[in-house]
Amino acid sequence: MKFFLYPLLAGLLLLAACAPKQYAGRTLDAPVLAAHRTVAVLPFEVTQDRLRLRDIRYGGTDTSTAALQRGQQQWREEHQREVKATAYQLQQLLLTQLVAQQPATGYSVQFQPVAETNRRLQQAGISYATLPEQSMAELQRILGVDALLSGQTDLYQPLPAGVGLAAKLLLNEPLIGPSAIPTSQATTNLTLHDCRSGQLVWRFDYTATGQSSLRPDRLTERLVKAVEPTFPYRRK
Repeated sequence: MKFFLYPLLAGLLLLAACAPKQYAGRTLDAPVLAAHRTVAVLPFEVTQDRLRLRDIRYGGTDTSTAALQRGQQQWREEHQREVKATAYQLQQLLLTQLVAQQPATGYSVQFQPVAETNRRLQQAGISYATLPEQSMAELQRILGVDALLSGQTDLYQPLPAGVGLAAKLLLNEPLIGPSAIPTSQATTNLTLHDCRSGQLVWRFDYTATGQSSLRPDRLTERLVKAVEPTFPYRRK
């Protein structure tokens, strides 16, 4: 039996990964976009609501309030570190995918290297926590670019990996399609702001479901694939 189990599970996981995607883009000011020559990609704003097996841990025999508070504080600190790491990972992967998937005609702008963007922010004393507080004029002065490409991503995982798939099998539900069992989902919004005016000039909204949508590498690869046909800096 075990010789057939692994191929079966691999097939089921592949089907689960082929999840539906929804996306829509809006160009709000084409003339302003056409005037841009340099763009910086900022670290993403990340929120996550995820239940994973590693989050379910034995709390020990000490059930005092102090012990409970220590455990909660430790979890919050780990969560914050993970969110920050994911934010910078998505920043780099987005630019990597934009370059990798650029059209043969190229782009009408130059993207500032992520390392240069983050170096300038660090030298100016701007941390990940204080980045949202900065004005557009201040960021333009520090980064020296015409536009800022920002991303906001929400990662939602209601069940640990594999548990949702197992539940579908146990309840005899279809692996693809509507289900009473909640599924993982990644929702991402990309925005371009003109540094001179501070105005939003382009927006792209993207939603994907399935366990693989929570992986930053898969998420950015599929996100850019969806973005590319209508990306405003794509040369005609």
